[in-house]
Amino acid sequence: MKALHILLASVILIAVCAVGCDYKFITPDEGDPIDPEEPISFSEEVEPIWTTQSCTNCHNGSGLFSLKQGEAYQSLINNNLLDLENADNSLIVKVPGTSGLHADYTYVSNQKLIITTWIEQGAEDN
Repeated sequence: MKALHILLASVILIAVCAVGCDYKFITPDEGDPIDPEEPISFSEEVEPIWTTQSCTNCHNGSGLFSLKQGEAYQSLINNNLLDLENADNSLIVKVPGTSGLHADYTYVSNQKLIITTWIEQGAEDN
């Protein structure tokens, strides 16, 4: 009889937990959709990403390269950070969010898509 009570209590507890829990999942903000046919402006859409994500705190020209506005394009080219054949393979796309110094820095919303689309469009300095 005691085993029956324990079993019944367990079933009721599981049922209450399953029905009583309201799971709310956080979905990431994917931002506005990107039209791959619409030209992306490097100076107006791509370059500001690195300032808003605090990349320019370290990549300010005093170290390896600069992502500051007005300097970023030449740094990307001179340091081979772009892969025009495979935008997703570009270091400027792959490195943020990885281990080490870049682990806490990631692109948010549609920033990665903006950068990869810009690269796929030929990575123009516009």
